[in-house]
Amino acid sequence: MHKIIRTFIFILFFLVAANSFAVAEDTTSKNPPITVIAEADKTSIAIGDKIKYSIKAKTGKNTEVKFPFFVKKLGDFSIRDFGFLERGFFGKKRLVQWYVLDIYVVGQHTIPAAILRYKQKDQQEWQEIETNPVEIEVKSVLEGAANISDIRGIKGPVGFPQRITHYIILGILIFLLFIILVRAILIKNKRDLDEMLPFKLPSEIAYEALKKLKEKGLIKLGKVKEFYIELSDIARHYLEDRFEVRAPEMTTEEFLTDIKDSDVLSREQKNLLRDFLLHCDMVKFARYKPPQKEMDSSFESAKKLIDQTKETAKDEKLAGEPKLKPGRGPMAAGKIVK
Repeated sequence: MHKIIRTFIFILFFLVAANSFAVAEDTTSKNPPITVIAEADKTSIAIGDKIKYSIKAKTGKNTEVKFPFFVKKLGDFSIRDFGFLERGFFGKKRLVQWYVLDIYVVGQHTIPAAILRYKQKDQQEWQEIETNPVEIEVKSVLEGAANISDIRGIKGPVGFPQRITHYIILGILIFLLFIILVRAILIKNKRDLDEMLPFKLPSEIAYEALKKLKEKGLIKLGKVKEFYIELSDIARHYLEDRFEVRAPEMTTEEFLTDIKDSDVLSREQKNLLRDFLLHCDMVKFARYKPPQKEMDSSFESAKKLIDQTKETAKDEKLAGEPKLKPGRGPMAAGKIVK
């Protein structure tokens, strides 16, 4: 019995040692310490069908990997869902970023190659590695139909009786008149409210919103997604009011592309904004659950962005003037409109 136990311990020790040697050999060889592949569960689909596209990476436990982040589109395909998986065994780990895609255009389509970034924990420089492109054939649902000879043309329209038509027209006119009247009342009330509200600078509104968010204690309550949604809204509405950019209506990818060539932010501020928004999207859309330290860091990043881009002393002179129209954005009245 003791002999069997000693033999089992020896074999286990040998496997661990061999695996450690293999990992060390991978990190010192000229070949990259990572292998990547992109694949789809189907290469031929009918129009409107969904496919699962995966970007897979295999590497050692001491290698850090950053996947590309897509939110809305991937090539010609629309993204309907996505997620991330990680597994590890004996010093190796397997990472998978997956997407559920669909498309409504017939023909041969290519999901382009994706670029991943990686580095060893003791290295400073990030390296890049590219996956293979994936070809997908999209077929029409009418191809190979058994018999379409019985399809007939559409019959002409059938008219309403004259009296019913008159009632319908009268009802539509009354409804439109009611809508116009309600809209006029709402516009008048809004103008009255604007005249009563003092003017606030975008930075003042944003600071107040950050203070209220902190007082809610969402971090301690474990409401991670709600915290990041509200924090992202504060930053986006601040940028809209401060620089007159339509940040809340754009996706992160569209907004970063739009502001890339703009001179309203410095290069350092653009990098800070990019990292902040992508981190928020990872939590809101990719089900990433950051630790409290990262949540505190995101809050400070939003405050730092406002600190670095807030109004000059000349702009602040307007803050005390009464009966001025508030800013354009939804935060102009001092609160975020969901």
